[in-house]
Amino acid sequence: MLGSNKSLIQNLRRGFGPAGDAAAGIPQLLARNPGGVGSLLRRKRAKVAALAVLFGLVSAAIELPLPAEDFYRAVRAEIRSRPAPQDIAMIAIDDKTLNAFNRDKPSRVHDSQLIDRLFASGVERIAFDRAHADPENPKADALFARTLERHKGKVWLGFSPKHEVGFQIVDEIVPLKEFRENANLAAMNAIGSPFRLSLTLFTKVGLAGVSHPSLSAALAGYDGPERKYRPDYAFDPRTIPTFSYIDVLNGGVPATVLAGKAVVVGSSYYESSDYHLMPLRDGRVAGAYFHIMGAHTLKRGVPADFMWYPAMLVAGIAIFALMLGRTKSTRSLLGVGVGLLFIPLLFDEFGINVDIMPAVLALLWAGIGFKRLAHKYYSSEVDAMTTSAISSDKANSESDVYALKIASLSEISDDWSARELGEFVNTLIAYVKGPGDTGDVAFERDILVWLAPRMIVDDLERHADGLALMLKTAISHDWRSASTGPALGIDTNHALPLSQRIRKAMQAAEEAGSRGARFIINDAAHLEARNQRMELLRVLEKGLRERSITVAYQPKVDLRSGRIVGAETLIRWQPDGGDYVNPQELVLAAEAGDRINELTLVVMEAALADGKQAIALDPAFKLAVNMSAKSLSDTHLLFDIMTMLGRHAFPPQNLTLELTETAKLEDERIAPQIKALKQRGICLSIDDFGTGQSNLEYIEKLPSSELKIDKKFVQHMATSDESLAVVRATIEIAHSLGKIVVAEGVEQQSVAATLLAMGCDHAQGYLFSPAIAMPDLLAMMCGGRSVVNA
Repeated sequence: MLGSNKSLIQNLRRGFGPAGDAAAGIPQLLARNPGGVGSLLRRKRAKVAALAVLFGLVSAAIELPLPAEDFYRAVRAEIRSRPAPQDIAMIAIDDKTLNAFNRDKPSRVHDSQLIDRLFASGVERIAFDRAHADPENPKADALFARTLERHKGKVWLGFSPKHEVGFQIVDEIVPLKEFRENANLAAMNAIGSPFRLSLTLFTKVGLAGVSHPSLSAALAGYDGPERKYRPDYAFDPRTIPTFSYIDVLNGGVPATVLAGKAVVVGSSYYESSDYHLMPLRDGRVAGAYFHIMGAHTLKRGVPADFMWYPAMLVAGIAIFALMLGRTKSTRSLLGVGVGLLFIPLLFDEFGINVDIMPAVLALLWAGIGFKRLAHKYYSSEVDAMTTSAISSDKANSESDVYALKIASLSEISDDWSARELGEFVNTLIAYVKGPGDTGDVAFERDILVWLAPRMIVDDLERHADGLALMLKTAISHDWRSASTGPALGIDTNHALPLSQRIRKAMQAAEEAGSRGARFIINDAAHLEARNQRMELLRVLEKGLRERSITVAYQPKVDLRSGRIVGAETLIRWQPDGGDYVNPQELVLAAEAGDRINELTLVVMEAALADGKQAIALDPAFKLAVNMSAKSLSDTHLLFDIMTMLGRHAFPPQNLTLELTETAKLEDERIAPQIKALKQRGICLSIDDFGTGQSNLEYIEKLPSSELKIDKKFVQHMATSDESLAVVRATIEIAHSLGKIVVAEGVEQQSVAATLLAMGCDHAQGYLFSPAIAMPDLLAMMCGGRSVVNA
């Protein structure tokens, strides 16, 4: 049975693949936006999204993930670890010093001697991570005061303002008055986070109405505004120049080692309470080292703390984008989460702090919530929802409801495993959805249900008939039974509630199956849509008669030089001075009214007349005109084109026909025409590569000199690894076949740079210029400069 099922799937793929004429229009029909998912599921997804964002905001407000934030900040610092600059040194009151003083701390006399010794060695400034707040003895205090007076303005003594620690109020600690008269003051205090995983320092601290620098600011010579900041833990404290207090005091440190440095005198002996945690590094680190790291941080610029706002904004956008989408996959949230984890690494290098953990928690909440909804409302075996998930009690005036019944599937699938059934149904769903943004597909018993945009009756009947016919051919070929073919039911009663229309569509599919009909439409009048189509066709016919259809030109730019090398001709037409006509709708109307060849000739006539001016400026200029590959089968059209080239004396080698993807290469009427065009020097380009018929078969068999990558891949390069891979592979394949590669829809400088790095030759898009009139294009060409649209 498994082999039979695989054969069936292969038949489906052949039937819907690019080589199938009868199904060629179906993917384009089904790829239009159907107007979103069902209202029930949409409401639940909205609830999940709102709660996820609320959870992230609340967690940020109460600093719930702060320990995790601090730990990840330490991880980033470890990754960015670097030696500290050598211009600030630590004079450590270490255990060696205490042993020399019988475990007593240095006295004021020792401090006076140390100050003289340091300045004699060429030290520029000295900061004490001590307050000198208590009297020692009159003689020692007087000596220390005189020493400070001799070096007035070069010594900073530490102080700590009045502050709270938990429920305890700690009074201010300041140096003695006689010391304050001749020494600067520097704040020693810092703010520790929960679990003491990080410290926040100050640039300035007020004392008795006067603002004083912090120790780190004094060491750095900072004189900016009062700010809080986090020292950059990437500076490895083990690389900070450190000298024992007793060694310096006894002259054991050469003056040349100390000259030109700023120093901080601080405690680092084992019993000291001034130690703080430094995760992933050395565990306990003496507090003075954090002031030194803070000084180095300030020398690079005061860090900017954007807190959690940017990351939460990105997460919110990602969550709501997924909520509005129709996929059950949450991989986009995972991608955003991974991106948020990496972006702070870059920001840290520029002194910008961004807290990401509230956003990560919001993404995690959303991911779990969306996964639970997918488990509840989506089939576990196939990539489809139940009809209740796309149902609604409200009307949907924008969509038709389709129901596809596979006759006897419920009985025949009894012999299949769940995996085989899922593979078959998923294959059906994949082709129902087509290559574009089609709607969600529900599956119940032996019926698929989906929504598609409203269509005019003629198109609806034609495509419904083609879809049913292709499925019937593929399925009955394998099952050897015409009775098991598919049947379509379509409801177009747009005023009815969607839930009722779904039932009616399923009933119509059941009725079509029982009657042996390929499809039945429960239709309402589509008079307005038909009138619009006829009006557009009337306007087109008038424009063709009067030759009033106007065009514009979008430049093609050489990515290496920035020079304009060509332009694509695009329809930009305002009938009777009114609104612009949608070019795609105009082309569809022309094709439906069998006027596409006439429209092509009108556009080409205008393009050749204008293009001569561009060729006069640049003989190598390539003028591109869009043309349906199906039109190549019309020998009269090609004759008219060649006649037109001669009449305008337009060099054939300067004309490029950009072929759309609506025709098969096997069409025996097309191949001779392509050969004739090449013989006359006209260049051929594969337009919108990667969509429709523009596949690897096209690039291999069509003797084109140029390939254009569809803009949907180019515009997603920055956010989609898949699109980036497709673009890279396309460039490599095209170049291996000797073709020039043009990227469409380039709107960002970063995308252009990436394309250039990949070896892409030319590009067009709003980064360079929108479609413009020929005089404007000529002006740009005359500029002789790189082209970037400001």
